Amino acid sequence: MRETLRQNPMLTDSDLAEMFSVSKATIRLDRQALGIPQMRERMEHAVQNEMSSSGVHHENIEILQMTSDRNGLALLEITDDMLDESGYVPAERLYGIAIGLARKLVGGRLEATQVGNIKYKKPVTAGTKLIIKMKVARMRQEKKYIYIVMDDKETEVFRAKFIANIASKGR
Repeated sequence: MRETLRQNPMLTDSDLAEMFSVSKATIRLDRQALGIPQMRERMEHAVQNEMSSSGVHHENIEILQMTSDRNGLALLEITDDMLDESGYVPAERLYGIAIGLARKLVGGRLEATQVGNIKYKKPVTAGTKLIIKMKVARMRQEKKYIYIVMDDKETEVFRAKFIANIASKGR
């Protein structure tokens, strides 16, 4: 289980239970016994590592257009150094890039992400050029609903939705 989660930290207890043909309760007990955190904690750790190593400042990202607090468009070229051992870009790297772009879209004022929902729909390999569409879909009081979609030509390969608190300008 440890090796499986090292390769894909975004697997849920349900996913693991299905993979290993055991109950979710068994997975939870084994995960706790091995000291493996829940998926949310694993993702936060992976994202922190990703943001510190590449984040939105990755040289392969070109911001084509961005209107603060509204929308944006960027281009990301996938290189060999972005791939994992299996030859694909890991989901946590795309998640890190997405949260970095979301932060940039709202002027760096993300205080806390309350919800981070992602879908990695198609494996991404070196040489791929992704078109990244960013949008602040809704604002409610201090919360913003931010959508990031990464497309390879016409095919959606990754998408993320963040519901985040926005820091006051004075903070």
